[in-house]
Formats: sequence, structure tokens, C-alpha cells
Amino acid sequence: MKAKTLCVRRGAIKQVYAILDKFGLSGKFLYVSDEIVDGLYGECVREQLSKRGTWQSEHVTNNTITYAEMLAEQVKEQEICCIIGMGGGSVLDVCKYVAYITQKPLMLLPTTAANDGIASTISVLKEDSGKPKSIMCCRAPMILIDTELIFKAPRQLIKAGIGDI
Repeated sequence: MKAKTLCVRRGAIKQVYAILDKFGLSGKFLYVSDEIVDGLYGECVREQLSKRGTWQSEHVTNNTITYAEMLAEQVKEQEICCIIGMGGGSVLDVCKYVAYITQKPLMLLPTTAANDGIASTISVLKEDSGKPKSIMCCRAPMILIDTELIFKAPRQLIKAGIGDI
């Protein structure tokens, strides 16, 4: 997948279906988030995925290399056509690494500006010992940044994002 899409605007989360359609992606999707973000915004994404095929959901509870590799095996075994990651840095890093290993298309929906996960080709994942490790991964060809979601992020994450910039 060589073409790229970057959508930055209020309501960008509502463009999941349109972007998947633009890329001709349909089939079985892996939707990855954390429990809190999924509870807030997941229904909107899952409804759109249902119009392009089927989906399965994964809540990231840790960002270890072992976990990401296990998730990559699931993607291969279940013939997932595309990975959709929504959340903060840990979720996005896991998704980027899984997409890199499996060579599957990746859509990212960041919910905070306090990370560089949307632009970086590095995933910071933990070794089993808990030590963080920077690992080469892919850059997402589809990025949807909903400015309303970013604005609703906790104030300290907005300040951290400004600091990152």
C-alpha cells in the first residue's frame, strides 16, 4: 500500500468507512484500543467497520514485545485484512509493530497529541524484563486525527503534546 491519507479535522473519526473504502479494504479487521478509549469512542469505529466486513476487538493491557508478537500471530492466523488502532502511545506502538511484522495495512486514530506514535517509524515496547526497547516498525498509511477527541484529552496530555512539538 503506497498511497497515504492524513485526515486532520473535527469529526475525523467518522471517516473510517470512507478511508477504508478509498483503499478498497474490506474483510476481517482487527480493532485495537484500550478499555477506556474503546468505551468512549469505540462504537463509532466498530459501526463503520461493520459496513466493510467483520471485526474483532483487542484491548491493549500491556505494551510488551511478547504481547505484540502474540497479536501478530493472531492477525496471520485469522487472515485480518487491516489493523485499526485507536488510543495513546502504547496502543499505537503495539499496532505499528504488529502491522510491520504482518505487513498488513494500518489505520491510526490517536486520542492524544502527547506522543509521536502517529509519525514515527519506531515503536517503544517493553522487553519481558520491563526495560523499554525502541524497535523499527512501519509508518501508518492511514491516519485520522479528530481534533475534537484531541481537545477532550486530559489537560496534562495536551500540555505534554505541546511540549513534544
